[in-house]
Amino acid sequence: MEVFLFPLVNVTLFPKTTKPLNIFEPRYIEMIYKSMETLTPIAIGFIEDPAQVSRVVPGNRVSFVREVCGYGQPQVVERRDNGTLLIFVTGQGKVRLGPVVDKPLPFLVCEAEKVEENIALSEKSSQRLETLQQVLSRWIQSHVPDPRQREIFSRNLKGPEEIVGAAGAYLVKDYDMQQLLLEMPDLDLKVDMLFRLFESNEFAV
Repeated sequence: MEVFLFPLVNVTLFPKTTKPLNIFEPRYIEMIYKSMETLTPIAIGFIEDPAQVSRVVPGNRVSFVREVCGYGQPQVVERRDNGTLLIFVTGQGKVRLGPVVDKPLPFLVCEAEKVEENIALSEKSSQRLETLQQVLSRWIQSHVPDPRQREIFSRNLKGPEEIVGAAGAYLVKDYDMQQLLLEMPDLDLKVDMLFRLFESNEFAV
């Protein structure tokens, strides 16, 4: 498959979570519309140095972006008078980035391979997941003031992937740790990592 690459500093898109993004650069505004027109997914690439984005050779892998990315289709929530956009990208899964495709576009297009994840949970992880869901519920009560938004947020935490993704996105403070969590191939491992962070009082609460 091919993906449009959106490199962002310290940003990770987890499967089954929704990321709001303000789009203001003309090349990425074009990318959003092109994605919706062609149904080409957008991969959110975790980077640390945005200056490297301009130094890309077609046919090579994008070395400054973490190899595993979350991907999804954009939805335009607001079109502003100055042309900028507010979009939502809902994570559909993970991809491993391949070489850059040489195309006459102002943004990066990459070959990509879907990364399948083991989503089976052990009994121990299922019990720990209940604790993580309770922690998330408390976080929602404290950080989402609008009652309707709280209800929508809580209703969307309906499965293990949604709970793990939301915990990674909202409770894990360290950006590198968020990306490490995304890259893990097994839901059991993710629950174990999140629970250890919780026990160590390293969650954002």
